[in-house]
Order: sequence, then C-alpha cells, then structure tokens
Amino acid sequence: MRQKKKVRRNEVLVVDDDKLARKGLISIMDWKKYGFEVVGDVQNGRKALEFLKDNEVDIVFTDIDMPEIDGIELMKMCKKEYPEVKFVVFSMYEDFRYAQSALRLGALDYISKISFEGDECDRILELVERKYKENHSQKETRNEDSELIKRLEKAWMNTRWIFNDSEFSRLYELTRGVELRTAERVFIKSFHSLQKLTGEELEFPSLSSVDSMLEWVKQWKENLYQTCLQTDKTKDIYMFARVILYTDENIEENLKSEEAAAQIGMSRSYFSTRFKEMTGDTFHNYVISRKMYAAAQKMAKGTENITQIASNLGYDNFYYFTKVFSKEYGCTPTEYIGRIKKMFDLIRTFFEFKKKL
Repeated sequence: MRQKKKVRRNEVLVVDDDKLARKGLISIMDWKKYGFEVVGDVQNGRKALEFLKDNEVDIVFTDIDMPEIDGIELMKMCKKEYPEVKFVVFSMYEDFRYAQSALRLGALDYISKISFEGDECDRILELVERKYKENHSQKETRNEDSELIKRLEKAWMNTRWIFNDSEFSRLYELTRGVELRTAERVFIKSFHSLQKLTGEELEFPSLSSVDSMLEWVKQWKENLYQTCLQTDKTKDIYMFARVILYTDENIEENLKSEEAAAQIGMSRSYFSTRFKEMTGDTFHNYVISRKMYAAAQKMAKGTENITQIASNLGYDNFYYFTKVFSKEYGCTPTEYIGRIKKMFDLIRTFFEFKKKL
C-alpha cells in the first residue's frame, strides 16, 4: 500500500520564563492548522541557545523580559549564529519601543500577551504563517539572484565574450536584467581581472544606467581590436585579437591553425591550447562558425546565390555546406533566405500601412 508523503511542518520553539504562560501559549494555539509544530519550550534565552545548538528550529516565539538573556538579546545573538531562524516576539509590554527594537531585528511580528484569546490566536498564527512564507519566498529569490550574479561575474571575467560575438550578445542581454549596483559590482570585479591580461590600468567608470555600462563595455571591446592593430603588444589578449581580425579578413580562404599561429609567432600546439582558453572553442570550430556567419550576411544582402556563397567560402560540396549551416543556424540556407524575405515583407507592409494613416 502506497504511503502518504509526510508534509514537513515549520518547527517552533517557545521561550518564556513563566512556565504557565509558556504551556498556556502552546495549548491555546492551533499550531497544526497553520503548518506549525512546537518542538520545544524553554525558560530563557540561554536555554534557547542550547536548544538551537542541537535541534532544527524554523521560528522562535519568545518573551522579551526574561532572566540571564532576554528576548531582544536572544534575537541579536541568533542573528549572528542562526540567521535562518525567524522570531515572533510576545510581551506584557505594549510600549512601542520594544516592538520597534524587535521589528528592527527582523521579527515577523510583535504580539501583546493580552491578545491570546479565541479568534485572536487564529489571526496571529495566520499572520505569522503569511509573513514567514513571504520571507522564505524573498530568500529564495535572493538566492537565485545571488547565483545569477556569480554566473555573470565568472562569465565577464572570462575572455570568451571578447572574441565570441554570440557569447557577448548572451551576456549583454543577461546583464540588462540586473540592478545598477549589481552590474557595477560585476564589471568592477571583471575588469580588475582583465587588467592583469592587458597589463593596463582599467578603471571602470561610474555610469547612471546598466545600458550605459554595457555600451561602455561594447566600446572597450571594439577599441581593443583597434589597439591591437596599432601596437605590437605581446600580451595574449592583444595577440589573439589580431588572430580574430586576421580570420575575418581571410574568411574565404582555407584557414589553418598553423598559419594563424605564425601570424603571432606562436607554436601550433601552444596556439591551439591558448586559443581554446581565450575563446572557448577550437580554432577549427571558430573558423567554421565565422564562415557560416559570413554566409548568413551574404544571404541577407541577396547579391549572390547560395551555390556562389558556398563556393566562395571554400565549400565545393553544396550538401555539406547545407549540413554545416543547418547545424549553426537551425535551418537550411534556403529556409534562412525565406525567413529574411518574410521579415522584409513584414517591415515593408508596416511602413506602407503607416503611410496610409
């Protein structure tokens, strides 16, 4: 017989130096109705810390006025040692200063003990349950954001986006979705890393929007290629920028890694290793990708037919060219041209429609 999956309840610890009040709170509340389970009760903050050391607890319901370690001090200590634990504070004091202190430390709620009657108990637990879920949801979102930031930092610190247009476009769009301060942190860190590769002082400017930052990075990338032509710098990042330009200028030739390595005075084996490290791809695969990009550009212009384009790029076998192009773009050259024509037809129709308005 299939057993029902046990639903995990949020585990609660009750802390109060008044034993009767503690037991009364536990008995009067319908904990299970709102997904809670009381796993322990202790008489002060010191005992609570001892309990937390050996037991898993999600929420602590604590009094404020207790001997040894009071409720506010307990919250402060737990914020450092058990940051995942949430608090609900209850007290005989209705002074706003106590509530303010508790809420400032992240309490889900501050409750007067005189509220523990009938329907009010349901309202309290319902409110605590909602606030706990909201807090948990926000934490998950922050964790997701944190993972995204780590991925962005790692990707921008890598040099692949400098040599790979599709990787740059991917990172460009991903980064547009983060906040200004986050983008600033990512770029400052990544450009500090790139500084070691270029051998130059790279100070990332203070800009007012994520888009302006990305445009600055795009301009820096373009300037890198201009610089590599104007200087004889021997840093790998400049030397491989020269290889990329050499590849694009000679894309219709049958390019070999030996020839590319000779352009920057490297051995073939060292060139092959460093090229993959810098671009994320082998030189052979990179050349194929750039040839297909050149083919797509030529198809968009419409001045050559597909057979001419294939031949000019060094593909005498039309069927093999079609196979390689399809792998790169997800459609045949004929289908690609059809999509371009359809797009231009839509644009033309749009402007004709605008003229009639």
